[in-house]
Amino acid sequence: MTRITSTADSSPAASAQDSAAGPDAPASRSAGHLIVAQLEAEGVERIYCVPGESYLNVLDGLHDSTIRTITCRQEAGAGFMALAEGRMTGRPGIAMVTRGPGAANVMIAVHTAYQDATPLVIFAGLIPTDHRGREAFQEFDLAGWFGTTVKKTLILDHPDEAAALVADAMHTAASGRPGPVIVGLPEDPQLITTQADTVTPRPVPEVVPTAAQIASVAEAVARARRPVLIVGGERWDEQSSRTVADWAAGLGMGIIADFRAYDGIDHDEPHYLGALGFGSAPLTRKAFDEADLHVYLGCQRTDVSTNSYSIGCSPDHTIVISPDPDLHAHFGPVDEQIIATTRGFAQALTSTDATTGTEATTASGTETNLPDWVTETRQRFQQWREIPAPTGDEDPAYVDMDTAFGEVRRLLPDDAIITYGAGNYSGWASRYLPVHSFPSVLGPRNGAMGFGMPAAVAAALVCPDRPVLAVAGDGCFLMNGQEFATAVAHDLNITVIINDNSVYGTIVGHQERDYPGRPEGTGLKNPDFAAYATAFGGAGFSVTRTEDFAAAFEAALNHPGPALVQVRTDPAIRFTRS
Repeated sequence: MTRITSTADSSPAASAQDSAAGPDAPASRSAGHLIVAQLEAEGVERIYCVPGESYLNVLDGLHDSTIRTITCRQEAGAGFMALAEGRMTGRPGIAMVTRGPGAANVMIAVHTAYQDATPLVIFAGLIPTDHRGREAFQEFDLAGWFGTTVKKTLILDHPDEAAALVADAMHTAASGRPGPVIVGLPEDPQLITTQADTVTPRPVPEVVPTAAQIASVAEAVARARRPVLIVGGERWDEQSSRTVADWAAGLGMGIIADFRAYDGIDHDEPHYLGALGFGSAPLTRKAFDEADLHVYLGCQRTDVSTNSYSIGCSPDHTIVISPDPDLHAHFGPVDEQIIATTRGFAQALTSTDATTGTEATTASGTETNLPDWVTETRQRFQQWREIPAPTGDEDPAYVDMDTAFGEVRRLLPDDAIITYGAGNYSGWASRYLPVHSFPSVLGPRNGAMGFGMPAAVAAALVCPDRPVLAVAGDGCFLMNGQEFATAVAHDLNITVIINDNSVYGTIVGHQERDYPGRPEGTGLKNPDFAAYATAFGGAGFSVTRTEDFAAAFEAALNHPGPALVQVRTDPAIRFTRS
């Protein structure tokens, strides 16, 4: 933990004396207001919060700020919204919560940001400094709670350092391997006036590989029989995606996406072969496992991508291109490591010949014919993405989700942003809904339930001109479904599909595998979700027959504001049809 300590008198009398410093002194303001001013200087457009008395002065500073305050219904929702914004923009998302219980509630977002390597800054109120160590009301140990799951913990004890503290937090969260930073705000230092000004934000440079390193990768690809590029992480953009895709095609590489990083490469690329992880296509896993060269860009070889370390763990050669020098979570061999960001790598491709390392103006083009194994795998992948015909064994009392998602694919605009939490229900979206640009998919890579609804709120705020689809299970939705109220409050263009099968379906599957015929703790008694949406001021639709789904979904899409479609599904059907 980093603590900026204070020798200043934090009494009200000292604050008043600072305020009357004289006509020639620089303009003074409270440390809480200086925090807000520094956030403005950092380019922050929104903060997500649940208010608390422990940071009232910061809230007061936000009243006159250009920063938009998004008031949430629970701290986990606020944290997930900030995390989603960080993933979409590459800049740290900002959440503010109160001490004790508020900080406890936001922990799920901190863990998600840490495992997913997403830039996030949490400001958490703390008790007054002279109350420390007495087990005062809502007291907790900031470093003790968060120290193992953040990049840095900071505490404001000196009002003159408020701006520098914010700049440090923002830079740390975004630099190197991105991740969460938590800033503790004791009540009393926020109130002290200071003549300190904002500081210049610390830049986060794109780390660019050398021409020799680019050439080395190309040489390794030339030696390989079945090279694959595994793409993931964040900070993609349209130009980077296009450049990387062209470069890989020019070298005859297949492209595979990491788990829940499906939007780095346009799915229409002829050498895009699908994604790894839960719900992935068998043919994608086979291509990954049979590859003799793995080139990782922005991601690592992990337990999820390797199906619990059972596939793709020992190719002949492995190259990892990542801004993380420590390669957190990477498993297995690394024959070459290149320290670079995704955008930095793409920039290097545009300035060097991708095969020789000499200067050039463009990356390798897509004119080179792709190898037969890439073309054949791509054809099988496209077949896998087709909607399979019903078998005739479907229960007519429930909606057939394969057919329903065929309608979603037909009706959903190509530029939609898709969000979801964790659960088998997400498999229909990941299989049947192709995406074409970054950012288009928001899902937690750490398996956090309750992410989809708050992520949809952030997506609609960051990209107000794009439709947003949140796909949720019934269990997942109610973990943060209260944020539907936040969507209504801001009249956001969000459509929610709830797969209502009245069970925690993923866990039921595990129970049937390990303890057949003995389900326990997995049944759910659900509310009327359509009425729930209506009660909040949105539009609600309930569907129990497959033939009624398309009309309900189209009506929800066309509703001017948040809308929800409750889809009754068979609890025995937990996966897409094979």
